[in-house]
Amino acid sequence: MAISRVNKYKDYRNSMVKDDSPALETIENTTVEIANSRFETTSTLPMDEVIHALNEEDPEEEIALKKEKKKKILIYSLTILGLVLLTAGIIVFAILVF
Repeated sequence: MAISRVNKYKDYRNSMVKDDSPALETIENTTVEIANSRFETTSTLPMDEVIHALNEEDPEEEIALKKEKKKKILIYSLTILGLVLLTAGIIVFAILVF
């Protein structure tokens, strides 16, 4: 009968707990040193620089947004005007025909 995965893991754990098993202190120390060195260096920006960049507005972007807004308003206005003229034409046609 095949040994289940759980039994294999129990055997592995028991073999690691034995007194004659090798100590893993060197591995733990190196991982702690790596973790500490990772936290000593940072790649974040200073808060003043971030706030200054948020407050600073790009004039080209502002102009582009205004043009886009005007274009949207023009498209909506022309669409509404077209629908009003179409409705008025249908009403005039219906009055003349009937």
